[in-house]
Amino acid sequence: MRSLRLFVDGRPSLALARSSVAGGADVLARPAMASETLPALETQAWRRLCLMVAEGRRRTAPAADIARVTWFSDQALLDAWIEFAATAETWDSAVRGDARTLAEDIVSYAKDVAPELYRRLAALLGPLKTRPPSLEEAKACQAILEALARAAEARARRAGALSGAMLPLTKAAERLGKAFARRERNPAVRVVLPHVPGMCLAHDDDGWACASDMATFDKRQSWILEPSGDAYMLISAVDPDLVLVVDQDEDLIPMTRTPPPFTFADRGPRPRVMRRDRAPANAARFFVSVSSDLYLQNVSYQTLALECPGDGGWRHGAPVVTTLKRGGATQRWAFEPPLRSRQELIFHDVIAPAASLGLEVAGLARLQDDWIAIADDLRAGAVQVLTCAERDQPFAAAGSVVDVLDGWRRLAAEARNASTDLAG
Repeated sequence: MRSLRLFVDGRPSLALARSSVAGGADVLARPAMASETLPALETQAWRRLCLMVAEGRRRTAPAADIARVTWFSDQALLDAWIEFAATAETWDSAVRGDARTLAEDIVSYAKDVAPELYRRLAALLGPLKTRPPSLEEAKACQAILEALARAAEARARRAGALSGAMLPLTKAAERLGKAFARRERNPAVRVVLPHVPGMCLAHDDDGWACASDMATFDKRQSWILEPSGDAYMLISAVDPDLVLVVDQDEDLIPMTRTPPPFTFADRGPRPRVMRRDRAPANAARFFVSVSSDLYLQNVSYQTLALECPGDGGWRHGAPVVTTLKRGGATQRWAFEPPLRSRQELIFHDVIAPAASLGLEVAGLARLQDDWIAIADDLRAGAVQVLTCAERDQPFAAAGSVVDVLDGWRRLAAEARNASTDLAG
Protein backbone atom coordinates (compact mmCIF):
# COMPACT_ATOMS: atom_id res chain seq x y z
CA MET A 1 0.00 0.00 0.00
CA ARG A 2 2.92 2.35 0.49
CA SER A 3 3.29 3.47 -3.12
CA LEU A 4 -0.40 4.45 -3.26
CA ARG A 5 -0.26 6.55 -0.11
CA LEU A 6 1.04 10.09 -0.06
CA PHE A 7 1.00 11.21 3.55
CA VAL A 8 1.14 8.46 6.16
CA ASP A 9 3.84 6.21 4.63
CA GLY A 10 2.85 3.22 6.73
CA ARG A 11 2.85 5.06 10.10
CA PRO A 12 -0.19 6.33 12.02
CA SER A 13 -0.83 10.04 11.90
CA LEU A 14 -1.35 11.53 15.35
CA ALA A 15 -2.04 15.10 14.21
CA LEU A 16 -5.07 16.64 15.89
CA ALA A 17 -6.66 19.49 13.93
CA ARG A 18 -9.91 20.94 12.73
CA SER A 19 -11.41 18.84 9.98
CA SER A 20 -14.13 19.83 7.56
CA VAL A 21 -16.89 17.70 8.99
CA ALA A 22 -20.46 18.55 9.78
CA GLY A 23 -20.59 20.96 12.70
CA GLY A 24 -16.88 21.83 12.42
CA ALA A 25 -16.04 19.64 15.41
CA ASP A 26 -12.47 18.87 16.36
CA VAL A 27 -11.60 15.29 15.35
CA LEU A 28 -8.58 13.05 15.42
CA ALA A 29 -7.90 11.79 11.91
CA ARG A 30 -8.21 8.01 11.79
CA PRO A 31 -4.70 6.68 11.05
CA ALA A 32 -4.04 4.52 8.06
CA MET A 33 -1.96 1.63 9.32
CA ALA A 34 0.37 -0.50 7.26
CA SER A 35 -1.37 -3.70 6.20
CA GLU A 36 -0.19 -6.84 7.99
CA THR A 37 -1.43 -9.07 5.18
CA LEU A 38 -1.13 -9.18 1.42
CA PRO A 39 -3.19 -6.23 0.12
CA ALA A 40 -5.64 -6.41 -2.76
CA LEU A 41 -4.17 -3.19 -4.11
CA GLU A 42 -0.55 -3.24 -5.30
CA THR A 43 -0.38 -7.01 -5.82
CA GLN A 44 -0.99 -9.20 -8.85
CA ALA A 45 -4.07 -10.61 -7.16
CA TRP A 46 -6.40 -9.47 -9.93
CA ARG A 47 -4.68 -11.29 -12.76
CA ARG A 48 -4.03 -14.31 -10.56
CA LEU A 49 -7.66 -14.54 -9.50
CA CYS A 50 -8.72 -15.56 -13.01
CA LEU A 51 -5.70 -17.81 -13.47
CA MET A 52 -6.21 -19.58 -10.14
CA VAL A 53 -9.88 -20.29 -10.82
CA ALA A 54 -9.17 -21.50 -14.36
CA GLU A 55 -6.32 -23.75 -13.22
CA GLY A 56 -8.37 -25.00 -10.28
CA ARG A 57 -11.35 -25.97 -12.41
CA ARG A 58 -9.12 -27.61 -15.01
CA ARG A 59 -7.36 -29.69 -12.36
CA THR A 60 -10.35 -30.69 -10.23
CA ALA A 61 -11.07 -33.95 -12.04
CA PRO A 62 -7.48 -35.28 -12.22
CA ALA A 63 -6.87 -34.29 -8.60
CA ALA A 64 -10.02 -36.13 -7.52
CA ASP A 65 -8.94 -39.25 -9.43
CA ILE A 66 -5.58 -39.26 -7.63
CA ALA A 67 -7.13 -38.54 -4.23
CA ARG A 68 -9.44 -41.54 -4.49
CA VAL A 69 -6.50 -43.96 -4.59
CA THR A 70 -4.02 -42.11 -2.36
CA TRP A 71 -3.22 -42.30 1.33
CA PHE A 72 -2.15 -38.85 2.51
CA SER A 73 0.42 -38.37 5.23
CA ASP A 74 -1.28 -35.03 5.96
CA GLN A 75 -4.92 -34.37 5.09
CA ALA A 76 -4.69 -30.58 5.45
CA LEU A 77 -3.72 -29.89 1.84
CA LEU A 78 -6.33 -32.30 0.47
CA ASP A 79 -9.09 -30.77 2.62
CA ALA A 80 -8.12 -27.23 1.58
CA TRP A 81 -8.09 -28.25 -2.08
CA ILE A 82 -11.55 -29.85 -1.86
CA GLU A 83 -12.96 -26.66 -0.32
CA PHE A 84 -11.37 -24.46 -2.98
CA ALA A 85 -12.49 -26.70 -5.85
CA ALA A 86 -16.07 -26.51 -4.57
CA THR A 87 -16.04 -22.71 -4.39
CA ALA A 88 -14.42 -22.44 -7.83
CA GLU A 89 -17.43 -24.25 -9.27
CA THR A 90 -19.62 -21.28 -8.26
CA TRP A 91 -17.39 -18.84 -10.18
CA ASP A 92 -19.70 -18.12 -13.11
CA SER A 93 -22.91 -17.92 -11.12
CA ALA A 94 -21.82 -16.13 -7.95
CA VAL A 95 -18.45 -14.42 -8.30
CA ARG A 96 -17.41 -13.38 -11.80
CA GLY A 97 -19.73 -10.38 -12.25
CA ASP A 98 -19.04 -8.86 -8.83
CA ALA A 99 -15.31 -9.38 -9.21
CA ARG A 100 -15.39 -7.49 -12.50
CA THR A 101 -17.27 -4.61 -10.85
CA LEU A 102 -14.56 -4.34 -8.19
CA ALA A 103 -11.78 -4.45 -10.79
CA GLU A 104 -13.50 -1.71 -12.81
CA ASP A 105 -13.64 0.44 -9.65
CA ILE A 106 -9.84 0.40 -9.58
CA VAL A 107 -9.65 1.30 -13.26
CA SER A 108 -12.09 4.17 -12.96
CA TYR A 109 -10.36 5.61 -9.87
CA ALA A 110 -6.94 5.45 -11.51
CA LYS A 111 -8.13 6.70 -14.90
CA ASP A 112 -11.00 9.10 -14.21
CA VAL A 113 -10.46 10.37 -10.65
CA ALA A 114 -6.80 10.36 -9.66
CA PRO A 115 -4.90 11.96 -12.58
CA GLU A 116 -6.58 15.37 -12.68
CA LEU A 117 -7.00 15.75 -8.91
CA TYR A 118 -3.49 14.61 -8.05
CA ARG A 119 -1.98 16.94 -10.66
CA ARG A 120 -3.88 19.88 -9.18
CA LEU A 121 -2.71 18.79 -5.73
CA ALA A 122 0.90 18.59 -6.87
CA ALA A 123 0.71 22.15 -8.23
CA LEU A 124 -0.53 23.37 -4.83
CA LEU A 125 1.91 21.35 -2.71
CA GLY A 126 5.06 22.18 -4.69
CA PRO A 127 5.67 25.67 -3.26
CA LEU A 128 4.79 24.55 0.29
CA LYS A 129 8.03 22.61 0.78
CA THR A 130 9.83 25.86 1.55
CA ARG A 131 7.10 28.02 3.09
CA PRO A 132 3.94 27.62 5.19
CA PRO A 133 0.64 27.30 3.36
CA SER A 134 -1.86 30.10 3.58
CA LEU A 135 -5.28 29.21 4.94
CA GLU A 136 -6.71 29.50 1.41
CA GLU A 137 -4.06 27.14 0.02
CA ALA A 138 -4.66 24.69 2.83
CA LYS A 139 -8.39 24.69 2.19
CA ALA A 140 -7.83 24.24 -1.54
CA CYS A 141 -5.62 21.20 -0.80
CA GLN A 142 -8.23 19.92 1.62
CA ALA A 143 -10.98 20.16 -1.00
CA ILE A 144 -8.97 18.04 -3.44
CA LEU A 145 -8.07 15.50 -0.77
CA GLU A 146 -11.69 15.26 0.33
CA ALA A 147 -12.79 14.61 -3.24
CA LEU A 148 -10.20 11.84 -3.59
CA ALA A 149 -11.16 10.38 -0.20
CA ARG A 150 -14.87 10.37 -1.03
CA ALA A 151 -14.17 8.52 -4.28
CA ALA A 152 -12.14 5.92 -2.37
CA GLU A 153 -14.83 5.56 0.29
CA ALA A 154 -17.51 5.02 -2.35
CA ARG A 155 -15.44 2.14 -3.68
CA ALA A 156 -14.89 0.84 -0.15
CA ARG A 157 -18.67 0.74 0.37
CA ARG A 158 -19.12 -1.13 -2.90
CA ALA A 159 -16.39 -3.59 -1.93
CA GLY A 160 -18.16 -4.15 1.38
CA ALA A 161 -21.50 -4.70 -0.32
CA LEU A 162 -20.04 -7.21 -2.78
CA SER A 163 -17.73 -8.97 -0.34
CA GLY A 164 -20.31 -11.65 0.41
CA ALA A 165 -20.00 -13.12 -3.07
CA MET A 166 -16.20 -12.98 -3.03
CA LEU A 167 -15.62 -14.17 0.53
CA PRO A 168 -16.09 -17.96 0.13
CA LEU A 169 -13.66 -18.05 -2.78
CA THR A 170 -11.05 -15.76 -1.21
CA LYS A 171 -11.20 -17.60 2.12
CA ALA A 172 -10.83 -20.94 0.38
CA ALA A 173 -7.92 -19.54 -1.65
CA GLU A 174 -6.25 -18.33 1.54
CA ARG A 175 -6.65 -21.67 3.28
CA LEU A 176 -5.30 -23.50 0.25
CA GLY A 177 -2.40 -21.07 -0.15
CA LYS A 178 -1.39 -21.45 3.50
CA ALA A 179 -1.65 -25.24 3.42
CA PHE A 180 0.42 -25.36 0.24
CA ALA A 181 3.08 -22.98 1.60
CA ARG A 182 3.40 -24.93 4.86
CA ARG A 183 3.67 -28.34 3.24
CA GLU A 184 6.96 -29.37 1.71
CA ARG A 185 6.35 -31.43 -1.40
CA ASN A 186 8.90 -34.16 -0.72
CA PRO A 187 10.61 -33.74 2.67
CA ALA A 188 13.96 -35.30 3.40
CA VAL A 189 13.98 -38.64 5.23
CA ARG A 190 16.48 -40.88 6.96
CA VAL A 191 17.01 -44.36 5.54
CA VAL A 192 17.33 -46.41 8.74
CA LEU A 193 18.09 -49.96 9.78
CA PRO A 194 15.08 -50.66 12.02
CA HIS A 195 16.67 -53.83 13.41
CA VAL A 196 19.92 -52.04 14.24
CA PRO A 197 18.67 -49.20 16.44
CA GLY A 198 20.24 -45.79 15.96
CA MET A 199 21.91 -46.53 12.61
CA CYS A 200 21.03 -45.03 9.23
CA LEU A 201 22.42 -44.61 5.72
CA ALA A 202 24.86 -41.77 5.04
CA HIS A 203 28.14 -41.22 3.23
CA ASP A 204 31.61 -40.49 4.51
CA ASP A 205 34.10 -37.78 3.60
CA ASP A 206 35.28 -39.79 0.62
CA GLY A 207 31.74 -40.27 -0.69
CA TRP A 208 31.35 -43.97 0.21
CA ALA A 209 28.01 -45.16 1.57
CA CYS A 210 28.24 -45.99 5.25
CA ALA A 211 26.20 -46.46 8.40
CA SER A 212 25.85 -43.37 10.54
CA ASP A 213 24.96 -42.96 14.21
CA MET A 214 21.76 -40.86 14.30
CA ALA A 215 22.89 -39.37 17.62
CA THR A 216 25.57 -37.42 15.71
CA PHE A 217 22.95 -35.51 13.69
CA ASP A 218 25.22 -35.63 10.64
CA LYS A 219 23.54 -33.68 7.82
CA ARG A 220 24.63 -36.37 5.38
CA GLN A 221 22.06 -38.72 6.95
CA SER A 222 19.17 -37.02 5.14
CA TRP A 223 17.97 -38.03 1.67
CA ILE A 224 15.28 -36.87 -0.72
CA LEU A 225 13.77 -39.79 -2.61
CA GLU A 226 12.63 -38.50 -5.97
CA PRO A 227 10.64 -40.82 -8.28
CA SER A 228 12.43 -41.75 -11.48
CA GLY A 229 10.21 -43.90 -13.66
CA ASP A 230 9.35 -47.00 -11.65
CA ALA A 231 12.30 -46.39 -9.33
CA TYR A 232 13.69 -43.64 -7.07
CA MET A 233 16.79 -41.50 -6.92
CA LEU A 234 18.34 -40.93 -3.48
CA ILE A 235 19.41 -37.29 -3.53
CA SER A 236 21.57 -35.90 -0.75
CA ALA A 237 19.56 -33.34 1.22
CA VAL A 238 22.71 -31.48 2.23
CA ASP A 239 23.94 -31.25 -1.39
CA PRO A 240 21.22 -31.80 -4.03
CA ASP A 241 23.91 -32.18 -6.71
CA LEU A 242 24.93 -35.51 -5.13
CA VAL A 243 23.06 -38.78 -5.62
CA LEU A 244 23.63 -42.29 -4.33
CA VAL A 245 24.91 -44.59 -7.08
CA VAL A 246 26.02 -48.15 -7.64
CA ASP A 247 28.58 -48.21 -10.43
CA GLN A 248 27.43 -50.18 -13.44
CA ASP A 249 29.55 -53.31 -14.06
CA GLU A 250 28.45 -54.54 -17.48
CA ASP A 251 29.99 -57.98 -16.86
CA LEU A 252 28.35 -58.42 -13.47
CA ILE A 253 24.86 -57.12 -14.29
CA PRO A 254 23.81 -60.14 -16.45
CA MET A 255 24.94 -62.53 -13.71
CA THR A 256 22.48 -60.98 -11.23
CA ARG A 257 19.54 -61.98 -13.40
CA THR A 258 19.88 -65.60 -12.26
CA PRO A 259 18.40 -66.22 -8.80
CA PRO A 260 20.06 -68.35 -6.10
CA PRO A 261 21.25 -71.07 -5.97
CA PHE A 262 22.24 -70.71 -9.60
CA THR A 263 23.93 -67.32 -9.40
CA PHE A 264 27.63 -66.83 -8.80
CA ALA A 265 27.20 -63.10 -8.12
CA ASP A 266 27.10 -62.48 -4.39
CA ARG A 267 28.65 -59.01 -4.23
CA GLY A 268 28.52 -55.85 -6.34
CA PRO A 269 30.19 -52.41 -6.42
CA ARG A 270 30.09 -50.50 -3.15
CA PRO A 271 27.50 -47.68 -3.19
CA ARG A 272 28.80 -44.13 -3.18
CA VAL A 273 27.67 -40.61 -3.98
CA MET A 274 28.58 -38.70 -7.09
CA ARG A 275 27.42 -35.67 -8.99
CA ARG A 276 23.97 -36.17 -10.42
CA ASP A 277 24.87 -34.81 -13.85
CA ARG A 278 27.73 -37.33 -14.13
CA ALA A 279 25.87 -40.44 -13.00
CA PRO A 280 25.68 -43.12 -15.73
CA ALA A 281 22.27 -44.38 -16.82
CA ASN A 282 20.58 -46.44 -14.07
CA ALA A 283 23.48 -45.97 -11.64
CA ALA A 284 21.39 -43.66 -9.44
CA ARG A 285 18.04 -45.49 -9.73
CA PHE A 286 16.84 -47.78 -6.92
CA PHE A 287 13.80 -49.95 -6.40
CA VAL A 288 12.15 -49.25 -3.03
CA SER A 289 8.68 -49.47 -1.54
CA VAL A 290 6.80 -47.38 0.99
CA SER A 291 6.43 -50.32 3.39
CA SER A 292 8.82 -50.99 6.25
CA ASP A 293 11.63 -53.57 6.11
CA LEU A 294 12.36 -53.05 2.44
CA TYR A 295 15.28 -53.88 0.20
CA LEU A 296 17.19 -51.07 -1.45
CA GLN A 297 18.45 -52.37 -4.78
CA ASN A 298 19.91 -50.72 -7.81
CA VAL A 299 17.67 -51.33 -10.82
CA SER A 300 20.46 -53.03 -12.77
CA TYR A 301 21.33 -55.66 -10.13
CA GLN A 302 18.30 -57.90 -9.70
CA THR A 303 19.62 -60.21 -6.97
CA LEU A 304 21.74 -57.70 -5.03
CA ALA A 305 20.72 -55.24 -2.33
CA LEU A 306 22.30 -52.67 -0.05
CA GLU A 307 23.52 -54.14 3.21
CA CYS A 308 25.34 -52.99 6.32
CA PRO A 309 26.90 -56.25 7.57
CA GLY A 310 28.43 -54.56 10.60
CA ASP A 311 31.64 -56.54 10.46
CA GLY A 312 33.36 -55.83 13.75
CA GLY A 313 30.19 -54.19 15.12
CA TRP A 314 27.68 -51.65 13.86
CA ARG A 315 29.52 -48.44 14.43
CA HIS A 316 29.48 -44.95 13.00
CA GLY A 317 31.15 -45.18 9.58
CA ALA A 318 30.62 -48.94 9.08
CA PRO A 319 30.64 -49.69 5.32
CA VAL A 320 27.40 -50.18 3.40
CA VAL A 321 27.92 -52.65 0.57
CA THR A 322 25.95 -54.40 -2.19
CA THR A 323 25.45 -58.12 -1.55
CA LEU A 324 23.19 -61.03 -2.46
CA LYS A 325 19.67 -60.75 -1.08
CA ARG A 326 19.36 -63.02 1.93
CA GLY A 327 16.50 -61.40 3.83
CA GLY A 328 18.55 -60.66 6.92
CA ALA A 329 18.05 -57.72 9.24
CA THR A 330 21.14 -55.97 7.90
CA GLN A 331 19.56 -55.74 4.43
CA ARG A 332 16.22 -54.39 5.61
CA TRP A 333 15.69 -50.63 5.57
CA ALA A 334 12.91 -48.22 6.47
CA PHE A 335 12.20 -44.49 6.19
CA GLU A 336 11.89 -41.96 9.00
CA PRO A 337 9.52 -40.23 8.57
CA PRO A 338 7.58 -42.58 6.28
CA LEU A 339 8.22 -41.95 2.60
CA ARG A 340 5.45 -40.13 0.78
CA SER A 341 3.78 -42.16 -1.92
CA ARG A 342 4.18 -41.39 -5.59
CA GLN A 343 0.48 -40.56 -5.79
CA GLU A 344 0.82 -37.98 -3.02
CA LEU A 345 3.69 -36.29 -4.87
CA ILE A 346 1.69 -36.37 -8.11
CA PHE A 347 -1.31 -34.79 -6.32
CA HIS A 348 0.95 -31.98 -5.08
CA ASP A 349 2.26 -31.38 -8.61
CA VAL A 350 -1.24 -31.45 -10.15
CA ILE A 351 -2.69 -28.79 -7.85
CA ALA A 352 0.48 -26.65 -7.55
CA PRO A 353 -0.29 -24.21 -10.43
CA ALA A 354 -3.52 -23.20 -8.67
CA ALA A 355 -2.54 -23.62 -5.01
CA SER A 356 0.62 -21.52 -5.32
CA LEU A 357 -1.53 -18.46 -6.15
CA GLY A 358 -3.76 -18.75 -3.09
CA LEU A 359 -2.16 -16.24 -0.72
CA GLU A 360 -2.16 -13.40 -3.23
CA VAL A 361 -5.72 -14.08 -4.37
CA ALA A 362 -6.73 -14.12 -0.70
CA GLY A 363 -5.83 -10.43 -0.52
CA LEU A 364 -9.00 -9.61 -2.45
CA ALA A 365 -10.97 -10.31 0.73
CA ARG A 366 -9.36 -7.17 2.18
CA LEU A 367 -10.23 -4.86 -0.69
CA GLN A 368 -12.62 -2.79 1.42
CA ASP A 369 -9.93 -2.26 4.06
CA ASP A 370 -7.45 -1.18 1.39
CA TRP A 371 -9.82 1.43 -0.01
CA ILE A 372 -10.46 2.70 3.53
CA ALA A 373 -6.70 2.93 4.09
CA ILE A 374 -6.40 5.09 0.98
CA ALA A 375 -9.19 7.37 2.20
CA ASP A 376 -7.63 7.58 5.67
CA ASP A 377 -4.29 8.56 4.17
CA LEU A 378 -5.88 11.35 2.16
CA ARG A 379 -7.79 12.69 5.16
CA ALA A 380 -4.63 12.52 7.26
CA GLY A 381 -3.00 14.73 4.61
CA ALA A 382 -5.83 17.23 4.88
CA VAL A 383 -5.31 17.38 8.65
CA GLN A 384 -1.57 17.84 8.25
CA VAL A 385 -1.75 20.67 5.71
CA LEU A 386 -4.32 22.55 7.83
CA THR A 387 -2.10 22.08 10.89
CA CYS A 388 0.85 23.55 9.00
CA ALA A 389 -1.26 26.59 8.03
CA GLU A 390 -2.30 27.12 11.65
CA ARG A 391 1.25 26.68 12.98
CA ASP A 392 2.92 28.66 10.20
CA GLN A 393 5.12 25.69 9.19
CA PRO A 394 6.20 24.46 5.74
CA PHE A 395 4.48 21.33 4.52
CA ALA A 396 6.04 18.36 2.75
CA ALA A 397 4.19 15.13 1.95
CA ALA A 398 5.77 11.83 2.94
CA GLY A 399 5.53 10.56 -0.65
CA SER A 400 5.65 11.84 -4.20
CA VAL A 401 2.54 12.61 -6.21
CA VAL A 402 4.36 11.36 -9.31
CA ASP A 403 5.11 8.03 -7.61
CA VAL A 404 1.54 7.69 -6.38
CA LEU A 405 0.17 8.28 -9.87
CA ASP A 406 2.62 5.74 -11.27
CA GLY A 407 1.39 3.25 -8.69
CA TRP A 408 -2.23 3.80 -9.67
CA ARG A 409 -1.31 3.57 -13.35
CA ARG A 410 0.34 0.16 -12.85
CA LEU A 411 -2.52 -1.13 -10.75
CA ALA A 412 -5.08 0.09 -13.28
CA ALA A 413 -3.31 -1.79 -16.08
CA GLU A 414 -3.46 -4.98 -14.05
CA ALA A 415 -7.10 -4.46 -13.09
CA ARG A 416 -8.04 -3.62 -16.68
CA ASN A 417 -6.48 -6.87 -17.92
CA ALA A 418 -8.26 -8.77 -15.15
CA SER A 419 -11.55 -7.13 -16.06
CA THR A 420 -11.09 -8.30 -19.64
CA ASP A 421 -10.49 -11.84 -18.37
CA LEU A 422 -13.50 -11.59 -16.07
CA ALA A 423 -15.71 -10.63 -18.97
CA GLY A 424 -15.05 -13.97 -20.67
